[in-house]
This record gives sequence, structure tokens and C-alpha cells, in this order.
Amino acid sequence: MRHLTLILIGFLTINLINAQEVDLSNKWINSIETSSGFNDFDKDKFDNLDFSSILSNQLRFDNDPISTYIGVFGPNYRRIDFHFEVTKNELIYSVTGKSKLGNNVRELKGEMKLKKVLLREQEYITDSLYIGLFDCKLFEPGDRDGDGVFSGIFTLVFYKKDNEVQFFKTSSGDDPNFTNTFVGKWTRNNSTVERKVIFSFHAAGLYEGLPFCEDLYTFEENDDYLIIKEEFKEFGWQDYPKRRGQKTDWWKE
Repeated sequence: MRHLTLILIGFLTINLINAQEVDLSNKWINSIETSSGFNDFDKDKFDNLDFSSILSNQLRFDNDPISTYIGVFGPNYRRIDFHFEVTKNELIYSVTGKSKLGNNVRELKGEMKLKKVLLREQEYITDSLYIGLFDCKLFEPGDRDGDGVFSGIFTLVFYKKDNEVQFFKTSSGDDPNFTNTFVGKWTRNNSTVERKVIFSFHAAGLYEGLPFCEDLYTFEENDDYLIIKEEFKEFGWQDYPKRRGQKTDWWKE
């Protein structure tokens, strides 16, 4: 019983630290680098390939799941949405887009740069599966008090097909069960104010959940199905239904 009590205390302590810590990007890098079966790979071998199509959001049809990124901002897990258009310029990926925090929509400009690639060789789904880690920095216009900069690590899980990169997303919850995920922070211009920012294609659902956001969720049906807790619905999650959530084309406004 004493061992169980100590384990529970340790687990709650880790969750509390993660909830209070603003920039979790280094922890995210460490968790990626220790992903089972993945090893370092020469990232220079991807210099001639173009990741822009799978870094960008795409609206292929109504409610396209990859049309926006959805995530959390700050200690109360406020909902924040993003839409990106990415183009390659030599080894730098230029980003333009918008963010939406409540009713506040802001233009964004910035860049991503591939900093590391990991490889897992396998004999199913694809011959080889890769994880790419990108340094990411996105700037708000700066013409308003309260504008700032998003900075952190953006992660892709991908494979190569016909010498092109395709993002990989499991439908069964198998590892690695993430792709197109950002972990970092927002820093207000000319200030020390910082806020935790984490986003991906989906914030909750079957085999869906944001890293380092355990307090945001409760379970439905089983441990694989996460839904937003009622206590956080007031922070922008009121219209986020259990079945992943509708995605609108708010960025066109």
C-alpha cells in the first residue's frame, strides 16, 4: 500500500509540474528521441525533398480533418486554432497563416527548419517510417499591444512514396500515435509573459490527445477515447463535440 501511495504521489507531482511548466519543447524532443525502435538518421538526405504539402493545412472537402490545427493556450487550456500555408525556400520552410484565440484572429508569418530525423525500419504499412523534428517560430504582426511570438518544436511522422513524403497517421492507436504536433510557447512582445501552446490536427477523440495535457481530459467508453472535461468547456470547447469536432473555414474571413 505504501508503494502504491508513493507511485500515485509521484504521478500527480509530474502532472502538476507539467501543468505549471510553460515551455515543454525539450521534454517533447526527449520523448520523441526515445520512441521505441527509432534511431537517428541523416537529415541531409531530405534536403532535396519538399515537406511543404504535409506541413500545410489542406481543405480537400468540408470538415477536412487536416484543414486546421487545434490546441491549447495557457494554464486553463484555452482553445486555439491555426491554419498554415507553407512553402519551401531552399532549406527553410516559410509559413503564412492565421491563429484564432476566442474571437481574436491574428495573421502569422514565420518559418520552420528541419533539425533532426529519426528512422524506424519495418516490414508493414511502409518499408520505413520517419519522424521529423522542425524548429518553428511564428510571429504575430506586432501592431497591437499583446502580440507575440510562437516558438517550439513541430513534429511530423512520415514515410516516402515515389520519392515524395507522405504523413503517417495510425487509425488503430499504434505507436507513434502522433503527427503534425507542435509543443512550445507563446511569448508576448517586449515582455516576460509566456504561455504554453500545444496543438495538432485533433485535440481529443479515439486515439487522439495532446501531449502534456492530461488534466484536460476524461475518458469515455475506454482509456483510448479522450473527451474534454466539463470544467474546461468554458475556455472555447463548448462547441467541440465528442466526435472530434467540426472544422470550419474561419481563416477565410
